[in-house]
Amino acid sequence: MPQNEILTVNMIGAGNVAWHLSKFLFSNGFNIKTIYSFHLNNAKELANFVQAKAVDNIAEIEPADIVILSLKDSVYQDFIAELPKTNAFVVHTSGALPKEILEKISPNYGVLYPFQTFNKIKEITIEQIPFCIEASNDETMRVLENLIKKLNGTFYHLNFSQREKLHLAGVFACNFTNALYGLAEDILKNENIDFDILKPLIDETAQKIKYLSPKDAQTGPAARQDYNIINKHIALLDNDNIRNLYRFLSQIIQEQQKIR
Repeated sequence: MPQNEILTVNMIGAGNVAWHLSKFLFSNGFNIKTIYSFHLNNAKELANFVQAKAVDNIAEIEPADIVILSLKDSVYQDFIAELPKTNAFVVHTSGALPKEILEKISPNYGVLYPFQTFNKIKEITIEQIPFCIEASNDETMRVLENLIKKLNGTFYHLNFSQREKLHLAGVFACNFTNALYGLAEDILKNENIDFDILKPLIDETAQKIKYLSPKDAQTGPAARQDYNIINKHIALLDNDNIRNLYRFLSQIIQEQQKIR
């Protein structure tokens, strides 16, 4: 396949990742032929943006050069069993599944894992998304590299073990951190304090780790071993699980400071 040829794409899924990836591809000249979703209305909503056909029936998926599966990890196994064999380039977008789950569909399979948090209502630029790629053969790897280059994106070659650990790190850095934001929001709500007051602190914390190791950037009562403040904070919490979480996180901070 010539490197400058515009590739046709089928997107299997219409969730947050599929939403943004489809729009990036479409805006950079790729022909999105079919959007498949278990829920036809979701497929139609995305298909309207990228001038594609919306379907909820596997038999209606049209042939394409690249098939991108962007589904919940838990449904891949059953869904893949229903797909017909093809010679197309077939990739999934999961950070936690091996590329080999696709080997029965096509000899040309791989992974196109966009390492970012996505939401349909929040716009994001391609520069904010590092892509982690893996492929069954050199030709599939070349196709994935050229696809990302056409999007003006960046990519990293990571094997399954590396990608799995990256996914784990992402859960700590993003999902768990976001859960802590939620706890902070609840604490403020109980005192009628607007969550916006925390946003400059959150922004500054995120900015500092661009230049410092997170351990070097750490501040607060646990890092200072200020047990008077720590005990006062614990006393203010009225949930045993959250108290234990405060104690545990404070212990982790202190352990990290010891090994610096």
